[in-house]
Amino acid sequence: MSKMISVIMSVYNEVPEYLDVAIDSILNQTHKNFEFIILNDGSNDEIVEKLELAAKKDNRIVLIHNEEQIGLTKSLNKGLSVAKGDFIARMDSDDFSVPTRFERQLAYFEDNTDVDIIGSGVVSFGSKSIYMSPCVETKNDELRAELFFTSGLCHPSVMIKKAFLDKYGLTYDGNVKKGQDYDMWERCSEFGKLAVMNEVLLFYRIHDKQITSQFKLEQVTTAEMVMKRRLARIGLTPNETEYEAHLTIKGVSNSASVGAVEAWGKKLIDANNKVGLVDKKVFKENISKRVALVRLRNKKFKLGDVKYLIEQFKLKSTLKTKLQEASILLNEVMK
Repeated sequence: MSKMISVIMSVYNEVPEYLDVAIDSILNQTHKNFEFIILNDGSNDEIVEKLELAAKKDNRIVLIHNEEQIGLTKSLNKGLSVAKGDFIARMDSDDFSVPTRFERQLAYFEDNTDVDIIGSGVVSFGSKSIYMSPCVETKNDELRAELFFTSGLCHPSVMIKKAFLDKYGLTYDGNVKKGQDYDMWERCSEFGKLAVMNEVLLFYRIHDKQITSQFKLEQVTTAEMVMKRRLARIGLTPNETEYEAHLTIKGVSNSASVGAVEAWGKKLIDANNKVGLVDKKVFKENISKRVALVRLRNKKFKLGDVKYLIEQFKLKSTLKTKLQEASILLNEVMK
């Protein structure tokens, strides 16, 4: 029998039409061997009725009603605790998985047996359309470098080997309410390998109800906690000036001077060279590129930065083509 997947999705008062699309996108997967664990986290009667009707129609749905509202993080852990599959697949109640998502992700695991967690290419839809994840295959060392600044994996696109989670006792941190995925992947990276596929397998809906819009402050707090923990792994505790430089290198601030950014970038590279947390060449390239882009934004670029400018131009051109292809795919699968 083919490998079994446990799909975990938490639901709280989702827009009914969005929920229908999300559920159907899972039930219509080309890979049929899965259980669909849906955790109702205190939704209204209309949503409860919709979920119960779906569960009656398809016995692959395992519907769990939380006795009280416990939030996304604890709901996900509850789903993990009852999951029976060989793999865990995440799904959000307002997104859309393409029909071949599970088939393609399982094929990637078969071809890359050393990888424990994979994400896919993701394109947003709704109020705006952007490419949300790398448009090229991203390997473990590149993602380990990215974890100093961001998750690198789009949460609802992820599939994980359950044996890997069980072996190391890895679950979501119940104290982290928002940004729990960034915290999770950073901890997972200490034990296993991560990757992102060069295929758009999930469409991420942008709308006003999203957690990422409503609870930005809590996500920022989590990101700060994870980034500083990551820096501590290479022996660094940034002061206020250095942390501002880190945020400027990340691209969410421009308050640090170019000189401070260059100094912090060198400190990052030297610290990793001593500890070897990330492949030294990959890490140096990541930091050098980010520092070069800061110089470019401030019109203080050096001759060696030109290659990064060319890379950015090529990347934007590739993204434009990818978005056009993704729009065609979305129109086809949503018919």
